[in-house]
Amino acid sequence: MTPDRPRKPTGSRTPPRFSQQRPPAPKHGRPAQRPAQDRSQGGTSWEKSADWYDRILGERGSELYQAVVIPNALTMLAPQKGERILDLGCGQGVFSRAISETGAQVTGVDAAPTLIEKARTYRSRTPIRYFDRDAANLQGIGEFDAASAILCLQNMEHLEKVCASVASVLKPGARMLWVLNHPAFRIPKQTSWEFAKDHSAQYRRVDAYSSTLSIPILMHPGKANSESTTSFHRSLESLSKAGFTAGMAMIGLSEWHSHKESQPGPRARAENHARKEFPLFLAMLWRKI
Repeated sequence: MTPDRPRKPTGSRTPPRFSQQRPPAPKHGRPAQRPAQDRSQGGTSWEKSADWYDRILGERGSELYQAVVIPNALTMLAPQKGERILDLGCGQGVFSRAISETGAQVTGVDAAPTLIEKARTYRSRTPIRYFDRDAANLQGIGEFDAASAILCLQNMEHLEKVCASVASVLKPGARMLWVLNHPAFRIPKQTSWEFAKDHSAQYRRVDAYSSTLSIPILMHPGKANSESTTSFHRSLESLSKAGFTAGMAMIGLSEWHSHKESQPGPRARAENHARKEFPLFLAMLWRKI
């Protein structure tokens, strides 16, 4: 191809893609990560964790994915029967299959060959084409009416190249949907939940936002020799610039909140209020000019 979904590199996803874990904030108010730099030799691929990732998400994805991400993404993308739609960083094809339920003709691409093989084993309403392909190299796979990038862009290092690549295979007027872990509130190792001393309020601590960061993510924290991937944090300005530079116009923006509610307890009211105030996901809808 945080705190809530673990998707990769220039063709990958951040758990991390749909993670429910909330990493602790650093002890000091400054980023512990280096600014993003060239990693063209690799280091962000989900291939090494494909089997583990498939065991966690399987055919349908997480509860959060089913309850929040899929229905909202389908509403915003509005796929139509017979449309040709490209699903970037498709993993094992959870969203690709959701699109196919609308009668659209779906093509899924992901940089992890094992995840593509997993995707091919799951049934779909209509045939889905799957390609083991880096999202920055889409030549030769066809022309599309729409594209989706669901929780994978934060794991793609060269976003400008990805945007240009996608734009090159979209028809004029075609739309593209991005769904990301919210870049203002869900930055791995730079954001966390904290409580007032009397438990009257839960608030979001943010230790970094404007810097573009390359953040290593351990796939199995606490396990010796755990494999890792990388999450690339970008501000709203940086994200928007990549889309505009690729010749896209932003035509929609939406923020999605958690559907969960806390069990009764001293912190429940504060937790439920915070969930409604701090969105988990940011969705950006683009149209090719």
